[in-house]
Amino acid sequence: MMRVIGCITNQHDPRLLVLAACICLLACFTTLTLVARAERPGRLGLLAWLAAAAAVFGCGVWSLHFVAMLAFMPGTEITYRPGLTLLSILVATCGTLLALLCQRLSLPRGIRCVLAGTALGASVAAMHATGVAAMDVPGTLWIDRPQLAWSLVVGILLAMIAFARSDRLSRLGRRIEVSAWLAACVLSIHFIGMSALQITLGPHAAARGMPGPGVGAPGGFSYGMLATGVGAVSLVVLVASLAATLMEQHLSDRTVLELKRLRLLSSISREVMIIHQDGLILEVNAAGATLFGEPMDALIGRQFLELFSAGSQAAAQAQMNQGSEPQAPAKLEVRVRGGRLVPVEVACRAIDFIGRPATAVALVDQSERRRDAETIRHLAQHDALTGVPNRLLLHERMIHTLAASDAQQTSVALLHLDLDRFKACNDLLGDHGADLLLSELASRLTAELRSSDTLARIGGDEFVIVCALQDDARQVAALAGRLLETLGQAFEHEGLRVAPSASIGIALYPQDAVNQAALLRAAGTALREAKRESPGSFKFFERGMDLVLHERVELEHDLRLAIENDELELHYQPLFSCSSGVIEGYEALIRWHHPKRGMVMPIDFIPLAEQTGLIVPVGEWAIRTACIEASTWPARQSIAVNVSPMQFRQSNLPSIVADALLTSGLPAHRLEIEITEGVLITDTDEAIRTLSALRAQGVRVSLDDFGTGYSSLSYLSSFAVDKIKIDRSFVRTLGQGEGADLLVRTIIELGHHLGLTVVAEGVETPQQLAMIQGKGCDQVQGYLLGRPARMDPARMDQNEPRQRAAGREPELQITAAL
Repeated sequence: MMRVIGCITNQHDPRLLVLAACICLLACFTTLTLVARAERPGRLGLLAWLAAAAAVFGCGVWSLHFVAMLAFMPGTEITYRPGLTLLSILVATCGTLLALLCQRLSLPRGIRCVLAGTALGASVAAMHATGVAAMDVPGTLWIDRPQLAWSLVVGILLAMIAFARSDRLSRLGRRIEVSAWLAACVLSIHFIGMSALQITLGPHAAARGMPGPGVGAPGGFSYGMLATGVGAVSLVVLVASLAATLMEQHLSDRTVLELKRLRLLSSISREVMIIHQDGLILEVNAAGATLFGEPMDALIGRQFLELFSAGSQAAAQAQMNQGSEPQAPAKLEVRVRGGRLVPVEVACRAIDFIGRPATAVALVDQSERRRDAETIRHLAQHDALTGVPNRLLLHERMIHTLAASDAQQTSVALLHLDLDRFKACNDLLGDHGADLLLSELASRLTAELRSSDTLARIGGDEFVIVCALQDDARQVAALAGRLLETLGQAFEHEGLRVAPSASIGIALYPQDAVNQAALLRAAGTALREAKRESPGSFKFFERGMDLVLHERVELEHDLRLAIENDELELHYQPLFSCSSGVIEGYEALIRWHHPKRGMVMPIDFIPLAEQTGLIVPVGEWAIRTACIEASTWPARQSIAVNVSPMQFRQSNLPSIVADALLTSGLPAHRLEIEITEGVLITDTDEAIRTLSALRAQGVRVSLDDFGTGYSSLSYLSSFAVDKIKIDRSFVRTLGQGEGADLLVRTIIELGHHLGLTVVAEGVETPQQLAMIQGKGCDQVQGYLLGRPARMDPARMDQNEPRQRAAGREPELQITAAL
């Protein structure tokens, strides 16, 4: 160690030693900066940066050596052979490149560090030996070989440490640290090696043909030339290299930062962003990696056109050839992982990317949008509950089917299907159960149809089937029979079991109609006839049905106008006491005085009003009008108003009655609401609530047509009523057999036992009246006693006062009471 220190202090110029150390440190730091820039993808870029780093390091080591050699043995004239001098720089450069490549071998880190350190230490030692061999001195050279070997070992060990610490060179602190280790490696090899070198000046120099002191070798570099050239050139080259490297590092860092910002912004977008230059992909965002199912690094470097399907590459090329002006997006297809084609919308725009012209491409995945469009289209054309076509799609299908029928001279059948008693099924199963029933029925219908037929739901429980006929109408009849059979199968839901049924109306094209609208009307007409004549069956359209339909439509229209124009009126039929013969009340009956038809009887328009829902406003009018007119009658006389099942099921019936009583001033006990047993069948709980609300107001309730329902006795025990009316069908059979007499007597006795008033309606003969009185009936009404007529308040009590003035009790009048 003292030998090395003595060599440095006693045999070297200190000023040149400082210059040599600065050159070494600067060369090491510049080399590591270049190596750090080599950490980029792409093999060509890696080799270029490593070669540049090796050249800078080799130049720096060469400069260190010869500057230090110039500082060696001041005052002694030493020359250098040009060939070996130049060869020494090549040895250092190539050895350094080999060491840098060893550092990047696919081997364990420790092995790589050993190989790279050995290569670098050996190359520096070889460069030192070559440089020494290039010296011409006036004396004898002697080398201490163990000392020289020691310099090689120390240099290799320091080089290994440098490579072991060469990770994360992008950090400035790490580069400074590794630069120090490399500088120590180079300096130790040089100065330990120089301590192994001994030069003896004397006469032996002449024997070797050496020039004397102050004389350089022929053709060699003189001391002054080498000192000036090596020092100046080395310093300038190293400073320039370092400045250029640092500037490139600064610009590169800015570029990386800009790329990071660009990737961050593009990754936020759901659209695929691609930047390519002349078709070579430079950048792609995370959405692109997701769409194509590949990492971003795998997409970078590929050809842009390779992303598109064969049929879309020409259009994609056209988009690439667009200028800087924005163009309309093109709808193309890209091929993603697995070969699946995905529709996209492509828009391109020329941009400047890191100082170079490039093209930015935006790809918008149209798969979800297309699925959404298909979903919207399906929802717009199909019934949401059953999934079968709705009216819109039915219209489109019928257009094509009828056009094909015209072209092929064939027929088309349209079946209009409506469920029977669906309201009762809905009340029993509930809304959810009814929806399941409709879905099940739609599935059953679909199973019976061909793929070319169309099943559509056009209403709550209405379906339409359109099918092209290959044979005659018998084909349609067979189909209708199968449909009714499959629909009639039982349906169960949550322990409840229903047996649905349906009616079908059938119309043929072009036999029954000339266009789509007429065909639908004809099938609807046939359906109504089927439901009217025989529910649960099918019926073909017949020409005479048009007249019935026209009459029905016209009558419905006139009935609506009648409500608005006050054409309805009430007639009253008297109700007599069987014991006193006194008129105890009246029953209000609706009549329609049509301006053209004259008097229209209830049997002609009440069923129509119930089917169309007009019975609700008609019934409300009847209650209000009856209360107003009855308020002017004697206080002992009541008024009875019939309420239809539809109106009774309305939850606001008690409020309608309360408003009528309040407006008219009629006492509640004088109003009697007549209902039939049919209103009690559908919803027993709701019927009980409605009846309780009416009776709470003081209104009396009468059960009309008693004995014709399904379970009259159970109704009498469940519902609180005040009166029962024996149906006219039982009164009509009195005197025709013991069974009829016994039945009427039983009803009267049952009513009395329950504390109810019993009324016999439909009395038309004196014999019927006598038998009713003999059985103890409370009240009686019928054509024998009085027909319905308009009320004349001035004549209401004219008979009773005259009878009392003559000293006689009133008797039943066998003539019209009004």
